[in-house]
Amino acid sequence: MKKSLASLGLSLVLLITFGINVQAPKAAQVPHTIYVMNRLADTISVVDGVTFVVAATIQTSRNPREILVDVSKDVAYFSSQWENTVSVIDLRSRKELARIPAPGGPHGLALSADGATLFTTGRQEINVIDLATWQLVASIPVGQDPLMLRQSPDKTRLYTNNQFGGTISVIDIARRAVIATIPVGRKPIDLAISPDGREIFVGNQDDDSVTIIDAATNAVTATVKLPERSAPHYLRYCPDGKTVFISSYRPGAGVLRMNSATRKITGHLPMDRFCGGMNFSPDQRVLYITDFPGGTISQVDPETMKVTKTLHTGAGAASPQVAE
Repeated sequence: MKKSLASLGLSLVLLITFGINVQAPKAAQVPHTIYVMNRLADTISVVDGVTFVVAATIQTSRNPREILVDVSKDVAYFSSQWENTVSVIDLRSRKELARIPAPGGPHGLALSADGATLFTTGRQEINVIDLATWQLVASIPVGQDPLMLRQSPDKTRLYTNNQFGGTISVIDIARRAVIATIPVGRKPIDLAISPDGREIFVGNQDDDSVTIIDAATNAVTATVKLPERSAPHYLRYCPDGKTVFISSYRPGAGVLRMNSATRKITGHLPMDRFCGGMNFSPDQRVLYITDFPGGTISQVDPETMKVTKTLHTGAGAASPQVAE
């Protein structure tokens, strides 16, 4: 009887959280780890991607935002917007190695191809951190309130969204300079780069639209109107390049799946609340979606857009980072 009640309770949690039917799990087969930022709990949950259980919890500074994992060094970096720092975590001991001052409320993170330099967003700049000395060594002026940092597949360029300027800044990493500023829509929050590096999808939260940019020319090629009140927040390209997933900042709007070639909406995952971030398992079998208010991460079948399993991590679950 107790087991039946527990199973019923789990099913109710899933139904309440996402408002949809639950199907049999479609688990990832390739071993990997998911790092979930619990922004309101000031922790990082270390989740085993195959068994889908929390293997460890790492305490952080206040209000951690984004996490970036460097498996070659067994370290992770995370930004703390309230404390104006970037922390370095040893993933073996799960201890903090350093806390680097980074002004301007750091959020988005990116790593140079050689792993020697870390970039993070500031107030109107991208801060450059030397990882040999753990010191801030330069800043690159961009637009107003950059939030995310996305890197081209060849790791030669960075892209950041200037939330209140309605633009995207394109940065040449070697030169540490902005080489293009691209007008998009109102309040661009996130962007996704196609796996072949040819196109960039930008979500315009206040316009309910997606701007599409040719990465070779930095020219806008299309603007796609989304359903009313979509308020695009996080964007994630499927590694096969065929689809783009677009989450909404508005409770109840959920996550849309768009065909990257036709620009048509091909699927929808309803959510009673809203998504705090998305990422794929290495084998592309699972899309991980965090429920920020619910403090959970869920496995989603990207083909059927159905939740298969949900795990509680901590308050403010967001920004899942996947590492093999």
